[in-house]
Amino acid sequence: MHEKSSDVLAHLPDGERRASVFWSEAGVRYARVFSGVAVLALGVAVVLLSRRLPYHSDYGPGPGFLPTWIGYVLSACAIVVTAQELRAPPTAEEFFRPRTRLAVKVLAAIGVTFLLVPFLGFSLALGLLIGVTMRMMGSHRWLACGVAAAVAAVGIHYVFGRSLDIPLPTGLVGF
Repeated sequence: MHEKSSDVLAHLPDGERRASVFWSEAGVRYARVFSGVAVLALGVAVVLLSRRLPYHSDYGPGPGFLPTWIGYVLSACAIVVTAQELRAPPTAEEFFRPRTRLAVKVLAAIGVTFLLVPFLGFSLALGLLIGVTMRMMGSHRWLACGVAAAVAAVGIHYVFGRSLDIPLPTGLVGF
């Protein structure tokens, strides 16, 4: 079974112990409740902003139909998850599990990719994302990741940019 966090953290100085206990026990609960409230706020914002779009059109549902219902469903799910977390007994969990750290790294890589698109172009930025995430997710060698990134970039450029004539952002590199 799990040892109590106070026993496990007894060797740490008082300030570090309090911080570790926060992030390992109560912090998980606070983070889940805060996340639920944030998703609820996002759902409400989606509903309110989608009100600016017409709900109906001549041919059926208008451009505001889908965002309105997505906002309602998002809000409802957030309320259910937040209520479940508030009613659940406290558990001693780690705030950042190894797979959670990996997910945060992948999300950071996606964010960096969006920032690189104006400079490298869509094809190269996405190819780079594929190579980096291959390296993060598995034990692939850098050479294999580099080859996969290059093949993906060229493939994206020729399939979508040339064959399907979809205009892709080219960036400063022009590819």
